[in-house]
Amino acid sequence: MASRRLLPVLSWGAILAVAATLAWWWIVFRELIGSGSLPFGNAVVCLARDGAVCSLAQALCARSHFLGITRFYPEAFWAAFGLLVASAVLSRRRPARISAHEPWRTE
Repeated sequence: MASRRLLPVLSWGAILAVAATLAWWWIVFRELIGSGSLPFGNAVVCLARDGAVCSLAQALCARSHFLGITRFYPEAFWAAFGLLVASAVLSRRRPARISAHEPWRTE
């Protein structure tokens, strides 16, 4: 019973976590994209991995960001994405049926 109540919480939490990491990425990279210092395609790569281009772009950005955020960590995106996948897998799982004649067996 508790897992039925926890699944929507996990699902919404995962959606919010992914949205928060996307917002965090946008806060860090929007100035670089807007100024032409970093093309959008290269900035999107920084969402998934922290390469040399991503680190250099973040280090050289001298502009002020919302809440003083200056660095993005792709591990946060992957953790949020993992929660989203876990909630999707758990929501697709069917509960076991118990036979009335053999309550000890599940199908």
